[in-house]
Amino acid sequence: MVFYSGSKKVEAAPVAPDKAERVKCWEKRDMFFQCLDANKIDNSLDSKELSKVNEKCGSAKKEFERDCVSSWVKYFQEKRFNDLVRQRYIQKLESEGAQPLPFKIEGIKK
Repeated sequence: MVFYSGSKKVEAAPVAPDKAERVKCWEKRDMFFQCLDANKIDNSLDSKELSKVNEKCGSAKKEFERDCVSSWVKYFQEKRFNDLVRQRYIQKLESEGAQPLPFKIEGIKK
């Protein structure tokens, strides 16, 4: 929405998606991520993988980008990749015999 203040054009703050829009976004995200998983694509933001992403999952990606706020699109893709890397690292440590700590480490307070 655009407002005019005298001769100045003032943009209104963007409206946050409502519940129905968020649910639709999450459904499209899940469909896109299932396609990435099926095609063994880890980082959909990697320029080296972009042609493969567009070829194999182009329609799911377009729906995801259409139905989600652009900042969410980037965030979800970055989070997915970081979660994959983290999970693989944990699996590697466990395969080498690492055990979880018997207690939880709390954040350091300064």
